[in-house]
Amino acid sequence: MTQSTELRQEPLKLREELQIRSIGLHHHAPEDFFRSQWQTELQSCRFLIYRWSLAAFFGTGVISYLILFFKGGTVFIYLTNWNFILCGVTSISGAIFVSIHHRDSDKMVTRRCLVKCYWACYWINLILSHIVSIVYWFCLYRDEPKRKLIYHIYNIWIHAMPLLLFTVDHMLVAHPSRLMHFLYPLLLAMGYAGFSYVYYLLGGLDPFGRTFIYKILDYEKPSQALKNIGWISVLLVCCSALQYGVYRLRVFIARKLGKLQ
Repeated sequence: MTQSTELRQEPLKLREELQIRSIGLHHHAPEDFFRSQWQTELQSCRFLIYRWSLAAFFGTGVISYLILFFKGGTVFIYLTNWNFILCGVTSISGAIFVSIHHRDSDKMVTRRCLVKCYWACYWINLILSHIVSIVYWFCLYRDEPKRKLIYHIYNIWIHAMPLLLFTVDHMLVAHPSRLMHFLYPLLLAMGYAGFSYVYYLLGGLDPFGRTFIYKILDYEKPSQALKNIGWISVLLVCCSALQYGVYRLRVFIARKLGKLQ
């Protein structure tokens, strides 16, 4: 028997990745979602501490951000903030699940529904972090008015740190990625586009009294808005493919170092 058939963490072949069933959230080894790619023991205290550090970083950020910038609830109209809240939910959930697995390694592997939800949230969060960062820094940042220092701190926290830290995290975790899973962040992005259009139709305004949430989604210029939605959708698929490449790189390095299990 070859090594590739003996190792549970071997990635699917490309033709298998492109099959319809790869859209699903089934993984034969759910324990991979509670372990680091680089740990050899069943439980790792270092990985547990890392997981809670990430959870504390984003949990603190989300709670303090909502308190400081609630603005009558308009904080919830921005995709950026949807993503930041998802960063908090994903990182805290991951820390809780690893903690349960650390205490009882058999308990979490039976919660397959939770594993599937976590996997979907993790991938949506990872890819949306790319979209938020790229679109903000290249399309929106130059139009931002001058603000206080506290705003610039949260600006980095929200528009840069999720992409950086979750990409690093993707190199540390042991769970798999699927090429077809681009559909999950794409569906959420389409849902947000629908929400922003309904918000516009109902006469909703941003905190500055403008009729659009984002300048690139100004529905008073429908053709331009649709074009931008199309380009962002293409960018999302490309970012998902890029992170799938990060996963394959992680597996390649782990195989070379004898860390693939």
